[in-house]
Amino acid sequence: MLHKSKIPLAFSMVKKGDTTILVKDRYKEIILPMVFDTGSLHDRNKDNPNVKFGRGTYLSIPSTKNGTERFIIRNYRHGGLLGRLFGGVFYNENRPLNEIHINEVAIERGVPSAEAIAVTKRKLWGLFYKADFISKEISGAVDTTQFLNESPLNFIQKSKKSIIYSLVRLIRNMHDAGIFHADLHLKNILLKRNSNGEFNAYIIDLDKSVILNKLSIDLRIKNLLRLDRSIEKLRWLSGAATTSQKKISLISRADRIRFFKSYLLYGNPLDKNWKMYVRQYRSQHAMHKLWWRVLGLS
Repeated sequence: MLHKSKIPLAFSMVKKGDTTILVKDRYKEIILPMVFDTGSLHDRNKDNPNVKFGRGTYLSIPSTKNGTERFIIRNYRHGGLLGRLFGGVFYNENRPLNEIHINEVAIERGVPSAEAIAVTKRKLWGLFYKADFISKEISGAVDTTQFLNESPLNFIQKSKKSIIYSLVRLIRNMHDAGIFHADLHLKNILLKRNSNGEFNAYIIDLDKSVILNKLSIDLRIKNLLRLDRSIEKLRWLSGAATTSQKKISLISRADRIRFFKSYLLYGNPLDKNWKMYVRQYRSQHAMHKLWWRVLGLS
């Protein structure tokens, strides 16, 4: 169950039958009927032309019949091997509430993210449940993987520097705010081009992330290596001599070093001897590549 004592300000808990909703008060009139109607949000909207299904288990749905504002509905699912075994079934945890809390802290501390609207928990049997996270869609934004897959080669090449520095700003601000992202990868970073032709970046999916008084440089580097690993995985999945491979190959070692250096020297520099950290934490992700091969991800 969601614990009342941990409910953030501006949110309320509503229960009906086996479903419990933690919802931001100003969205109650929209969310409650949407969730408490019969059937799941995903199944009920399969044939709705105004609904967009994203990759994986994301759903984009209009907040009102004639409105332009949209909500993103995301199923909670286990990752890796647990995902294959249990899918979206969880046991007696408060992960949805944790994500609401961290999302609110991120926005309060100036870290760009999607506004959290609600979380739902649907009891299955005993202490087992399924859950959804509902947030406001950032209009015009796409995740970094989608940007690489769908943008022309020459546009990616021309946009690289702007994107690198937008990622630096986002991740440094997140880390300086004390937030360690538990799953920092390309699909959890959204990109949106502004009116000046530059890019703004947003962090999403703060599930299982933690807030600390201060992030050590070791934790920061660990997070950066997780992001770097997602680039390697995308390169691995792209195969050889394909358009996707050509696009991901545009992210060169020099680009990755530029990102790393800019991160360490951004604002109040963490350490001016950035080359030492590049050498110290350089990783070829050999064990992960072996695991991807075992899973047949090639």
